[in-house]
Amino acid sequence: MAQLFVRAAALGSKGRSAQNVAWLARGFSSADATSSQSAAAEPPKLVVFGGRGFVGSHVCAEAVNSGLNVVGVSRGGTPPLSRDSWVGSVTWARGNALEPQSFSRHLEGADAVVSCIGAFGTQAEMLKLNGAANVSLIEAAKAAGVKRFVYVSAHIPNIPGIDVLLGGYIRGKQAAEEALRAHFPATGVALRPGAIYGDRVVSTNLTLPLGYAFRPIEALLQRMGPQAARSAAEIPLVGAAFVPPVSVEVVARVAVRAAMDPAVPGGVIDVWQLAAEAK
Repeated sequence: MAQLFVRAAALGSKGRSAQNVAWLARGFSSADATSSQSAAAEPPKLVVFGGRGFVGSHVCAEAVNSGLNVVGVSRGGTPPLSRDSWVGSVTWARGNALEPQSFSRHLEGADAVVSCIGAFGTQAEMLKLNGAANVSLIEAAKAAGVKRFVYVSAHIPNIPGIDVLLGGYIRGKQAAEEALRAHFPATGVALRPGAIYGDRVVSTNLTLPLGYAFRPIEALLQRMGPQAARSAAEIPLVGAAFVPPVSVEVVARVAVRAAMDPAVPGGVIDVWQLAAEAK
């Protein structure tokens, strides 16, 4: 997958030309670029739910750097703790995924949606936050006429008894993916990463560099080769150690591409495809 284009800051005819060149660099046609712009030369609009979180904030950053008009929606409506310059280019909005009336106005004019909503907790909480919340978003986006929807799901490792501990999480993810297939059969994309690593901002004074723990594992599995690692991952219990971790930057890059590129087909991008993007 090619690197995402550099953001075109200017609008007007000069801005349109620069943005069209950028779209072409990512495999879009000039017609795609032109049709995606409004008469006022507005860039495509991407709404990111869970935009304040670890994955969501990286999706917002990637989208801003790709020249998109980005709206980041979360329950608090506040920006993440990051002090990077991209934060000021996002419209931060408040919305509860389970209450469509709280966010439906943000879907107006949106070209695509990326949902990064998900969490652990009790079985009921996991079912609600991973399942019902995302089903609500998918249905609302369809009703609003949004063209594409990307859902950050998860790879479920082959661990006997995992359903006892994470049944709500697993069933919630499955319900969201089923809704995505039903409402966006050709333009809905589910990403299934395993462990996601990167610099996770915990507070204004603390950032956890998760890459130190996961990059060596990623490198080892790459040396094994995808076929050997994938075969080992099928082994019950111990196979989970052979599922490749993926950097949050890769997840964000693929999510934005899947949201904005009509050449990306609907369906699933699994952990192995995501891992291949890191090479």
